Formats: sequence, C-alpha cells, structure tokens
Amino acid sequence: MFDTLKAELKLKWRQYLAASFASYGSLCTGMSMGWTSPVFPHLRSDHSPLPREPTLSEESWIGSLLVLGGLLGPLITVPLSRHIGRRWIIMGSNLPLLLGWLLAGVAADLPTLYAARIMWGCATGMQFAMVPLYIGEIAEDKNRGALSALFLLFINVGFLLAYAIGPFSSYWGLTATGGILSLVYLPCTWLIPETPFFLVYKGKTEEASQVLQKLRGTSKAGVQAELEGLQAVVAREFKEEPSIKDLWATRGQVKALGICVFLAMLLQLSGIDVLLFYMEELLVKVGTRISASDGTIIMGVVQVVTSCVTPLVVDRLGRKLLMWTTSLGLAIFLGIIGVYALLDSHYKYNVEPYAFIPLLCLIVYMVLFTLGVGPVPWILVAEMFPVKTKCLASGIASFMCWLAGFVWTRFFREVAASYGIYTAFWILAACCALGFAFSASPLLPETKGKTFDEIQDMLNNNNRSKEPDPVDV
Repeated sequence: MFDTLKAELKLKWRQYLAASFASYGSLCTGMSMGWTSPVFPHLRSDHSPLPREPTLSEESWIGSLLVLGGLLGPLITVPLSRHIGRRWIIMGSNLPLLLGWLLAGVAADLPTLYAARIMWGCATGMQFAMVPLYIGEIAEDKNRGALSALFLLFINVGFLLAYAIGPFSSYWGLTATGGILSLVYLPCTWLIPETPFFLVYKGKTEEASQVLQKLRGTSKAGVQAELEGLQAVVAREFKEEPSIKDLWATRGQVKALGICVFLAMLLQLSGIDVLLFYMEELLVKVGTRISASDGTIIMGVVQVVTSCVTPLVVDRLGRKLLMWTTSLGLAIFLGIIGVYALLDSHYKYNVEPYAFIPLLCLIVYMVLFTLGVGPVPWILVAEMFPVKTKCLASGIASFMCWLAGFVWTRFFREVAASYGIYTAFWILAACCALGFAFSASPLLPETKGKTFDEIQDMLNNNNRSKEPDPVDV
C-alpha cells in the first residue's frame, strides 16, 4: 500500500501541493477555533486583556460567535464563485482571518473580542464552503478522497498548536502566534492555480489545459480527453445561469441535498465544536484526573495522527462504511462518558479507579470523528452534485452546518449547568445514534471510486450500466 502511495505521490505531487496550499488556511482557522479552550483560563486571570472576568453566558458567546460568523461564509462564496473563481475566494478568506487576529490582539473589551470571533468565523465559513470544492475540482477520481482529507488534517494541526501553545504562553503570545501563521497563508494562496473547470467555464481553454498538465504530470495529449470532458459538461450544464431551483430539478439532486445537509448538521450535532472549544473545561467537569492542559495536548496529537491516516483509508474503505461505523462508535463512547459523569457528579460514586475512562473515550471519539463523521460530508458534497449546482449545494450544507453548530455551542454549557454534564453528553450520543441509523440505511449510497454519472444513477435509482466519463466533475 505504501509503495503504491509513494508512486502516486511522485506522479501527482502537484495535486497534493495545491491541495495543501489551499488547505493551509484551515490550520489558521483551526487555531482560531481551538483558541478558546486555553484562552478562557487567561480571561479569568489577573493577566486578562478584559477589564473584568466574563460571565458564563459571555464565555458562551465568545465560543459560539465564531460559529455564527461561519454563516456569513456561504453567503459570500455562493454569489461570487461563478464570477471571480475559486482561487480568488480562497485568497479573500485571508481578509477576515487576519482582521480577526488583529482585533483579538488589541481587544480590551468584550465587543472587540466578539467582533474578532465573528471575523474568524467568516473566514472559516468561506474556507469550509470553498476549499473542499476547489480540491474536488483539481483532483482525479482515484485520489479525490485522499486530497479532500488534507483539509481536515490542517484543521487538526491548528487545534494542536492552540492546545500546545496556549497553556504555556500568555493571551497575547498565543494570539500573536496565530496572526503570524495566518500571514503565511497569503503567499500560499497566491501559488495555487485556478481550477481547470472554472477556466473552461470562463472560456480559457488553453490555460485550463496548462493547469491540467501540471496537476496530472502529463502532456497536453494526456489531458485532452479530460479537457474535452470539462468542455462538454460546461456546454451541457451552463446553457442557463445556475439557480436555486436547479437543486431540486431531479429526484437525485433532492436526495443528494438531503443527504449532505443531514450529514453536515450531524458533524456539528455530534458535539465536535463543543468539545474542541471547551476541551479543558470539559476534561475537568467529567471528572478525569489528568491535568486539563495535558489532556488537550493529548487530544490534539490524536487528531493530527488520525488525520494522517484518513487519506490512506477514505478511498479504500469507502464513505458509507466509515460513516456508519464511526457514528456508531461516537454514540457508544459519548454515552459512556455520560454514565461516568452521572456516577461521579450526581451519585458521588467513587470513580477514582476508573478516572482514565473519560480521557480514553474522548481519544477514541477524536479518532472516530477524524476518520469518518468529520471528512465524509464534505467529500460527498464534492461528489454528488453537478458542477452547475455544486457551489450552491456546498453553500447550503455549510450554512446548515454552522447554524447547527451555533445553536449547540451557544447552549451546551447552559444545558450542562441546568441538567448535568451527563445529560448534555447523552444528547450528543443520541444525535450520533441517529446518524448511525441514517448511514447504515440504503438512504446513503457508496460513492467510492465512482464517476459523477454513476453516482447520479444510484441517487435516481437507475440500474442501467454505463461506462464512466473521462472526468468526474
């Protein structure tokens, strides 16, 4: 397996490089998302930039406003995507990203900190809506899943950096580090090419051919069939301007939209943002005996290591298998944490001999999430829709993902305070159990290694056999 991967990397390294440069921004936004976990103790200390310690409600707003800002991303990317291109939108995400770090660095009151979180959320929403789409358009069928998984890998590296640096630096040290790393994203986005599809859409056929030659590591003749496939798709799909009505033009499109929206919301309802934003606090509340800072670093390392494995398995095991197995595992281990917290905090049972259980369950949670529930929804968005509606679908799925995330991150701590932390974890477990039932059912098709037309046949319940198109768009 590793020899095959090595040979593929040697031939297709430019695809991996372009996908990595585009995904690097998610490292910066991952750091901004994980920023709250180590920063909340700083905001409660004598070295806080704020004039007073924030209340529980204010801390919840600090955490959740990033997710609320994420709703702005699709609203920006969808109208602009067919006019200025994928590359320029990815470059544009630098503006709110850097502005957020600047505002956080100079913040002396809560409104400024709120504004910083909204700016980070806007950048994150833009990247979530556009980077997976970009990667899907530069990738080949056989390595589309592996390249798409790079996006999640960089996010998790960002979380690890926040968890590793935050407890051992000041508020300003962590914030300055995030700002400096975000500055590196500027040259990265200048170096990525525009996608071949968008160039063909704009009539720049020769430039599209040159980009394809570089990405595929082959000659002009070697990419001619793929180029002609792109031209045929543009001619067929873009006789009229895309509209929202196109998303329910066929039964298959309605089904694809329902699948992707549900899985994108499940991604948030599984509690990932809650756990990542409030990791240190939750490790204390569920009764683990390891220090909160050490626990968060361990979790960050687990995320990164698992993210390195994800590209190796996502195109081998398939999307459906990964979704139902990982969502089932999340439900089980979140439920176990809830039982542990109930015995510890409510019944005051002596759980000292089992103090390793919460951290162990959270580690397994991170492994499973990173392998399936995290990356698969965005891979499916890139695979299930025709190019005419792919950006619209990506924007809607991203919008619903952030909406679900905002509601949960805003009210999770209130639920935990009113009904017990165990109740909050059981709600997360129930959401994951629902995701398991959906993923294991025939409603979710397997798209591994299939062309767009083959996927559409499955979604429309067509049984006809068809030769794959020369390119999957």
